[in-house]
Amino acid sequence: MTGASAVAASLLREIRGSGPITFARFQEIALYGEGGYYEAAGRVGREGDFVTGAGWHQAFARCLVRFLGKLDGLGRGRPTLLDVGCGEGELLRFLEEGNPAGRPELVGVERSSVRRGMAETSVRGARFHPSLDDVEAPVTGLVVAYELFDALPARAFRVAEDGSLVERLVAEGRGGTFSWRETPAPDGPVLAETLVRRGAVLHPGHLMETRPGTQALARSLGKALARGAVLVFDYGAPTRALYGIARPGGTLEAFTRHQVTREVLVEPGTRDLTTWVDFDEIAEGLRAAGCDVAGPVSQSRFLLGSGIVAELPAPGPGGQVSPAQAAERNAVAKLFFPGGMGESIRVLIATRGSTPAAALAAFPEV
Repeated sequence: MTGASAVAASLLREIRGSGPITFARFQEIALYGEGGYYEAAGRVGREGDFVTGAGWHQAFARCLVRFLGKLDGLGRGRPTLLDVGCGEGELLRFLEEGNPAGRPELVGVERSSVRRGMAETSVRGARFHPSLDDVEAPVTGLVVAYELFDALPARAFRVAEDGSLVERLVAEGRGGTFSWRETPAPDGPVLAETLVRRGAVLHPGHLMETRPGTQALARSLGKALARGAVLVFDYGAPTRALYGIARPGGTLEAFTRHQVTREVLVEPGTRDLTTWVDFDEIAEGLRAAGCDVAGPVSQSRFLLGSGIVAELPAPGPGGQVSPAQAAERNAVAKLFFPGGMGESIRVLIATRGSTPAAALAAFPEV
């Protein structure tokens, strides 16, 4: 039985045994269960289903080192860079290869045993843990979470005509497929009240998602930091914009072979499942952990403030640019030019015992 068929079989057994399940449970099994999406190697990267800025080019890693140099109050010891959700260790490998003498201590957290094992093989100079709870002590330096929150299991809802929340559960469809089934959400009034408090306007007929584990994870990130900064990079928006009139279909999507689809119930285990994050919710969790928070700002703005222009190869004599230089410039530019991940990815900045977050977020406008 292949990984994908094992995932589908596991989901069908659970549904047949206990009835329709929340999408959060469906996503949990599809991504992290036996044979799940993140339990296979090679999912992320140019040859995989999608790329992230952290693993795209060494320029991103060097910008993080420059940002780390801006932080006050770290003392004279060697700072640490903790990459939470480090995948196969792409960012940590760039850091190890690019600055071996002056690089920070490298620590990675990765839930998937398969991907963590690959990271351990790839980055010999780093320490790796299966969860934040296993990190020995709060770090002094930088905690990075790149597209960590958008993979947390999410619940799916529809806003009814009376403004109440109807939960979209996953049931068995025809021929062993999966289909949506709706039921009133028992905790809907509490969820709606929380969203409205943060600025949401719930429009009847709209689809939407919430992510139950967001604040707990945000608090854990904040508590993992003794002094320095936490950087949260992700697709998302503040509460009011995320649940606004412009997104009637919600943000639930699947990624496969660099293509985006809304067919999120098809072939579980073969595709990444994701939704946009609520940056106000993440900020609340970080503040609850005692952090000073600012942003979000665009990845473009963050990288420009962290010196990424210096990473662009300079033209040769007479302004000539070789094909190799042009390819390198294009690769670096993808990180921060408008129209791509530079504007789609946003960055939330949180600090403790260091430079105020607002000062670090005050990069030049782009």
